[in-house]
Amino acid sequence: MIDAHDLLIYRVLLRDQPAMVDLVRAVLTPLGQARGGAEPLLDTLAEYFACGEVATEAARRLHVSVRTVTYRLGRIRALSGYDPADARDRFTLHAAVLGARALDWPRRPLPV
Repeated sequence: MIDAHDLLIYRVLLRDQPAMVDLVRAVLTPLGQARGGAEPLLDTLAEYFACGEVATEAARRLHVSVRTVTYRLGRIRALSGYDPADARDRFTLHAAVLGARALDWPRRPLPV
């Protein structure tokens, strides 16, 4: 069961859809340069944030090695310029990931 309180962040994020699109475009579209596209890196970020930034738990949830998770986090840092280990960057990345999921990006193109 989902509590309405848990969905408030999505209302805030999507209230200004053009700003959310801009955030996703600026922060996450560089991840599309990775081999395999943005999706595996986006999945890694989502799980990393969901488990409290614990790489070993994210690896377990993703069914990959810890080394894979840390490699992907490094690629995210290199491609986007945002470091998942830095608190300010982590907030930006997390908001962008939530927005990307709400917009169903990268499966669907971002609105113009």
